[in-house]
Amino acid sequence: MTVESSIHAALMARVETITGYTVVWPQKGADKPEGEHITAFHLPNDNQPLALGDNVFQRQGFLILTLVSPLGAYEVVSKEKAGAIAAYFPRALKLTKSGATVTITGHTVKPGQQIDTRWETPIWVSYWSIS
Repeated sequence: MTVESSIHAALMARVETITGYTVVWPQKGADKPEGEHITAFHLPNDNQPLALGDNVFQRQGFLILTLVSPLGAYEVVSKEKAGAIAAYFPRALKLTKSGATVTITGHTVKPGQQIDTRWETPIWVSYWSIS
């Protein structure tokens, strides 16, 4: 595996541990479920070399999870659920896959918004890796 695919796999393996929700995976092409679910999206940032003479990079980015809920409840309900999802990614959590170690640096529950007939609450999980 490449470093990029190892980082992606480590993050997505952690997403698989979230219970109580169907996860819609990127590039799978499945229909979105009618009920409450999570979409997962990996947004890497630009890699920064640690030194000119080596091939070691600081790799950082975001795992963006979006809690998709039906309308009809107060926003505090979806914020509470989004906070519980974010708790699967505590600060300083280390995830390892195929030799790449990813460290979670934090998470933020962003403001939700109505998209068609659903309420979407984004959860941004930040990470970095030296590899």
